Amino acid sequence: MKKTIINHGANLVILPTTQFKTLHIAVDFSTAVEPENISARALVSYLTAVSSARYKTQQQVAQKTIDLYGAQYQTDVFRIGQTHHVRFTLQIPAPTYIVGGKQLLTEAFDFLREMIFNPLTENHAFNEQVFANEQQSLINELASVKDDKSRYAVAKLREITYDKSGMRVSASGNEETVAHLNPSGVYQAYQNMINDDAMNIVVLGDINQQQIISLLEKWPIVPHQAKEEKEPFYRQASRLHLSELVEHKTSINQAMLTMAYQLNVKPFDDQRFAVMVMNSLLGGTPLSKLFMNVREKESLAYSIYSRWQHDTGFLTIAAGLDTTKVRQTDTMIQEQIKAVQEGDFDNQTVDAIKMSLISDYLSQRDSPASQMEVAFSRLLTRRETSEQEWIDRVKSVTADDIQNAAQKISLQSRYILLPEV
Repeated sequence: MKKTIINHGANLVILPTTQFKTLHIAVDFSTAVEPENISARALVSYLTAVSSARYKTQQQVAQKTIDLYGAQYQTDVFRIGQTHHVRFTLQIPAPTYIVGGKQLLTEAFDFLREMIFNPLTENHAFNEQVFANEQQSLINELASVKDDKSRYAVAKLREITYDKSGMRVSASGNEETVAHLNPSGVYQAYQNMINDDAMNIVVLGDINQQQIISLLEKWPIVPHQAKEEKEPFYRQASRLHLSELVEHKTSINQAMLTMAYQLNVKPFDDQRFAVMVMNSLLGGTPLSKLFMNVREKESLAYSIYSRWQHDTGFLTIAAGLDTTKVRQTDTMIQEQIKAVQEGDFDNQTVDAIKMSLISDYLSQRDSPASQMEVAFSRLLTRRETSEQEWIDRVKSVTADDIQNAAQKISLQSRYILLPEV
């Protein structure tokens, strides 16, 4: 993957392809996760989604995207390990297929530059009316988590799992912190993002590479001093004692059982491929033991899955179930883990899971978003695994490898959400 440095301040990767009739542009700002800046950065993403100095209202922003042949513009925040990201994305029809395509390309990059670098401000603060509206929108979004028992349970599990305070908070912050933000403080967070964050840009489509570089060189990208980039992956020491919390809520009629297991495998250890297969065998696919035995055979859960987070080293298991079945389900989950640890699985199922993983991996070719995500990941981690190597590594995972990976998991926390009695 070839990288170009723009204005000594941004990494650019161009992915030329004629596969799609659309052009995709994504600009990513990342920094270390800190609890005091997460909420402000999330609000920055809301503010820069709806207005700028030139496009002062959400209606004007929407009209401009219509003028750009129905462009799709959005902002988002998320976390990868111990890095927090604010990302701007714009999708337009591929200029190759548009009469006057060169002008469309220029206007698209001008629009994105405007939304990122020229926010609607007054006296070194965000516009008060827009700020108040978007602050409330973010508060409403955060409050809605309480109405989704699955999201709420996983969020509470995160709070009791991680040692580092910044890792316990949602990538969008929390209601209380957002409510206390002010226009000048959030503008300062925006300035910190523009001036200090690592900036990565990925462009995918049928485009002239030099033309893209020329357009980006006109952006007011702040030169960055050479510094050691923060490792995105997060790992923490194993706890000696289980962290457990049981909570009752009046607004639900079903229970949620969630557990976090630490899986002490280094981010780029070859064992990560065995962990991927092991997780899929345990609860990551419809062929898994948790799905087939706990849900289908014993009917103990309405929903159940396991998910391995490569960026943090934790494996999460979550189940939605009747209140009366929590203890029985918990016991059976432990039995399924033990079965994998002892090699109680058949090669036919493992082979099917490997083929499913490879099929899902190859399907990324058909998704612009997935291709771009791979490029961003390589920029962030400064590591690159070729497609063939990835496939070969998955195929080479043995039954012993799966057992060994399963034997490394250690239960760290359990959160149970129950209806009020």
